[in-house]
Amino acid sequence: MIPEARQAFFEFLVRAGALRFGDFVLRSGGRSPFFLNLGDVAAGRDLDRLGAFLAEGLHEAFPDATLLYGPPYKGIVLAAVAAVGAWRAFQWDLPVAYARKERKDHGEGGAFVGRRPQAGDRVVLVDDVLSTGGAKLEAADLLRGACGVDPIGVIVCLDRRVRHARPEPGLPPLHALADLDDLVEWLAVTDPDRAELVRAFQEGSP
Repeated sequence: MIPEARQAFFEFLVRAGALRFGDFVLRSGGRSPFFLNLGDVAAGRDLDRLGAFLAEGLHEAFPDATLLYGPPYKGIVLAAVAAVGAWRAFQWDLPVAYARKERKDHGEGGAFVGRRPQAGDRVVLVDDVLSTGGAKLEAADLLRGACGVDPIGVIVCLDRRVRHARPEPGLPPLHALADLDDLVEWLAVTDPDRAELVRAFQEGSP
């Protein structure tokens, strides 16, 4: 994203209630001065806008993608809105797939919903944030094991890895709409005190 687009993206996240600032306890037990919950992007207008941001990122980073895969649960919605955004902006007709938590043994059956990935597909994983990359590796392993497909990349809305975090071995190429450097840069203009809190978090422990 160009700087103006990142500014619009952060402003959108705040307006939609998805990006909040305060004192939050993370799953790791650590504390964070911000929290991003894409599950709070729930209204039709906002989902359409989020899909447009994701479609732009996909078109920039993975223009040869042929299928989007959404890891349960937030990734399911994000993959769907990204596909709609890609069609609206580029007439790029991307099918979507996701896996059930439990395999279905009636009706259509199987573990996958949507268009099952096939050999030759250029699959991109779509998700909300990247913290450690573990969930993305699990999704990539599932696609390899069940479908024989190696994802060509991962797109997330925010890469929230701290400065010293090491990339997960085996993680497909990553494209983030924004990262912590971008968030600090935006806050430095809009809220300098919060910018310093996020910068301190970025330099500390995840």
